[in-house]
Amino acid sequence: MAFIELESQKIPRITIGTSPFMGAGQFGNMGFAWRAEFFQNAEKMANLMILSYNQGARGAEIIPAGQMINAALIAKQNCPDFTILASTYWAEKSSDYRIDQLTSVDAKIVFLHGSIADQRNLPLINPLLNKIRAAGKIPGIATHEPLQTIPFIQQNKLDVSAILLPFNMRGKFMGDQAALEELVDSLDYFFVAMKSLAAGQIPPSKAFPYLAEHNISAVTVGMVNEEEIIETVTEAKKVFS
Repeated sequence: MAFIELESQKIPRITIGTSPFMGAGQFGNMGFAWRAEFFQNAEKMANLMILSYNQGARGAEIIPAGQMINAALIAKQNCPDFTILASTYWAEKSSDYRIDQLTSVDAKIVFLHGSIADQRNLPLINPLLNKIRAAGKIPGIATHEPLQTIPFIQQNKLDVSAILLPFNMRGKFMGDQAALEELVDSLDYFFVAMKSLAAGQIPPSKAFPYLAEHNISAVTVGMVNEEEIIETVTEAKKVFS
């Protein structure tokens, strides 16, 4: 089962993530090299998205930065049911964090970026969630502080259906691992795992069975070459299929 339904929309259970393309900090020195190679090169990113799609990862989780949107559109043109999930930009409040760019390319879920969501500021967050919903998209929240932000979502009854969060067997980036596992397993949200390989520290053969033990509906994984894609998606499909 490559897709799972959420609010009558087909959501891919496995997507290629894009944090390596941005040179995210958890990748250390490799991140600088990957950013230089990919961030402004739509064709290179699209090629990896298409390779991932052909292996069974039916979409990408993108951010409206660099050439990521153009890369995803190239993949979408070449792959019939390629699906875009997205997180908002983290700056440019005046442009509503580029939500319009994401809804215009038919991102099925739009997550508020963790740097916004983790402020836990209702006057900031609620209008943005309302804008996503009004555009006909599924509102989500990404968080780097799940043990604080998920209770905030609950307590304030936010219009949030999907939560993108760090989740891996080593507990890296999770805070109190046991507490987060218990929280996730007790709730009825559509949880999407990120950082499930802990920035390459956990082999895919071990990473994904751990996710299967918990209430994780989908996973997004950054991948930067064909060998990595084949190994990672093959293992992910054993769990998310």
